[in-house]
Amino acid sequence: MKIGILLTVILLLTSNTLHLKAQKSWTLEECISHAMENNLHLKRSLLQVESSQADFTQSAYEMGPNLAGFYNHQYSKGTTFNQYTLRFENIENQGGSLGLSSSLTLFDGLYGFNNRLRLKHQLESKKEDAEIMKNNITLSVVAGFLQVLMDTENLKLASEQHVVSIKHLEKAEVELKLGRISQGDYLTIKSQSINQRALLTSAQNRLAYSTIELTQLLELENPEDFSIKITPITLSNNLDSNGFEELFQEVFPNRPEIRKAKSDYLSAESGLKMAYGLLSPKVYLNYQLGSGYDQSAWYRTPDSIFVQYPDYTYSQQLKDYVQQRISFQISIPLFQRLTYKTSITKSKIQVLDAQIAAEQAERMVYKDVQNAFAQAQAAWDNYKAYSESAESFKELYNQTVSRFELGMVNALDLGVAQNNLVKAEGELLHAKYTYLLRTKILDFYRGIPISL
Repeated sequence: MKIGILLTVILLLTSNTLHLKAQKSWTLEECISHAMENNLHLKRSLLQVESSQADFTQSAYEMGPNLAGFYNHQYSKGTTFNQYTLRFENIENQGGSLGLSSSLTLFDGLYGFNNRLRLKHQLESKKEDAEIMKNNITLSVVAGFLQVLMDTENLKLASEQHVVSIKHLEKAEVELKLGRISQGDYLTIKSQSINQRALLTSAQNRLAYSTIELTQLLELENPEDFSIKITPITLSNNLDSNGFEELFQEVFPNRPEIRKAKSDYLSAESGLKMAYGLLSPKVYLNYQLGSGYDQSAWYRTPDSIFVQYPDYTYSQQLKDYVQQRISFQISIPLFQRLTYKTSITKSKIQVLDAQIAAEQAERMVYKDVQNAFAQAQAAWDNYKAYSESAESFKELYNQTVSRFELGMVNALDLGVAQNNLVKAEGELLHAKYTYLLRTKILDFYRGIPISL
């Protein structure tokens, strides 16, 4: 009697302590939102998107003109040709030049245009990578949340069975003292009570472990303060066994794997066009504005007076020697050691690989949806079967308890009936949450926001 009361008090105190520690009950939607905001892998994936966006933006500027400034100053000493006196002289001289230069690509075989398209498709692919990661995180959180729900409900069942076993043990102690049951029956009931206590401990540990796994998915710093909001769940069968193809057509456009494969294929096509563009002549427009100065520079005035440095100052020379230059440049690739041909060959291979990858992604999505649909149907059939089984074992257990109290069956039969009921309830619980998870996955594939 004292043992049973003590265990009950400990169980109640443990439950109250856990309740007091849990300062907030998290809903499934809150868990998903928190995971999206704090998942480190997703943050890195979003940084990759930003990097691709920067590359795509830069590609527009690459098609415009550039602008550069230049300045050089040189010192020379020794024999050199003097362009002003038109003879070789042994002189010590300084001079320099400065200015601006710009170049614009007028035609490059559409290389820059196709490069911009390629970067655009790569950006879209990176975005779909982030969406795929978001989907994986969402499904992982849903699975973890439902696991905690199932373990919570399993702990409740284990607690109820433990309380029942304590009551059986307390009654058996009284019956043993009155001589109504044998010592063997009493020890059997006691061992059953101990086994139920072990099952209760196991259920507590499973709940603690699944809770830790969920908090790790959420990247929580203080998992000891975490608890989920318990929501009543009602199951119903909304699956149409003949509607798989219709379901697939609904799911197909919502899958980021398909969109990513398409973007990768378009990117590879643009890469092939870029490779062909390398064979094209390239036309450039160049412009330069500059001037220079030199210590040996001189000029003759109308009065035939020679003016040299330093009277002929650098600033005046820079004004006198200003010049502008506009030029067209054509570059024709004749032989590049087959480099361009190799680039075209490799680009063709990449296009074929991207095409196969797109087909592979479509087949993979088809298989995923097909498996999810079949698993949801099987889970519903299991749930119905285990519901009937649990109800049957519950009725059998109640009858066995009544017959045991009348002395018609022994304690071993009572233990067998209780064990069968515990097993049936556990199987029903597992089937229930398996079906719930499968239906949530199908809803997610359809693009329906997940909620409980």
